[in-house]
Amino acid sequence: MSMKYFLLSILLLSACQRSDVISDDIYGEPQETMDTIPIEAVLSEPKTYFDQRIAVAGTIHEVCQMDGCWLMLRSRETGNGLRVHAEILDNGDYSFTVPKDISGRYAIVFGLLINPNPDHEAHYQMDAPGESPLLSLTANGVRVLPEDTI
Repeated sequence: MSMKYFLLSILLLSACQRSDVISDDIYGEPQETMDTIPIEAVLSEPKTYFDQRIAVAGTIHEVCQMDGCWLMLRSRETGNGLRVHAEILDNGDYSFTVPKDISGRYAIVFGLLINPNPDHEAHYQMDAPGESPLLSLTANGVRVLPEDTI
């Protein structure tokens, strides 16, 4: 085998090995140009971010087991968090849903920080009863990082 074919073989083999790179899972329409804010910052000073479209990073907990339409995003350090729910379209459908088995994964959610809607909380409480969060985020996108990045 000539040196040229040997080098070409090495190059092809290394290219094939790169195809198994794990990528993020995307749901909805994440806004790639937004700066990401740690959930601890949002929870410590919510007035700074209230009624604004933001990108918040935290750990996923308590995913909706009926539709995948909401999740709890929490701080790993404190366990405090906020509810993230998918934006509802004009026709009443969710703009996206997430898999029901992504608890424990790290994610960046994109949306509008608001006070929880009491009518919506009734739906959430049916699936995951407990203390209602003080903050909510209407999301138009979620980027879930691979499991091995935590």
